[in-house]
Amino acid sequence: MSAPHNTPQVPKAPRVTEREARRVAEAAREQDWRKPSFAKELFLGRFRLDLIHPHPLPPPDDIRRGEEFLARLRAFCEAHIDSARIEREAKIPDEVIRGLKELGALGMKIETKYGGLGLTQVYYNKALALVGSASPAIGALL
Repeated sequence: MSAPHNTPQVPKAPRVTEREARRVAEAAREQDWRKPSFAKELFLGRFRLDLIHPHPLPPPDDIRRGEEFLARLRAFCEAHIDSARIEREAKIPDEVIRGLKELGALGMKIETKYGGLGLTQVYYNKALALVGSASPAIGALL
């Protein structure tokens, strides 16, 4: 007979009632608005374009890196992506996946200190629009 295992007992989480959860959520709600809210104004029927336009530009280095990546991605899409083949075979070819990896497309949003491209949200969105126009399946992948 083997020795009994000393399995640590995990304490049970306290049961939270719906009323308590609602109380906590309401207490966390912002009570004092320090800045105007575009969504709040829109909900109230007031279109305040001045709250969101013009959109702030990313730093110049982010723009340069983003535009350079988009140029490489565009060239890759034109040369290597056959959307009809992908749809017909219901498979993204391995060489396309490898090419996207080599471009860094699989790490667009990962910070550069971790080996990614560190693209801003703006350039990530532009890249998805670009690759999605070449192949919706690849757009969904990225």
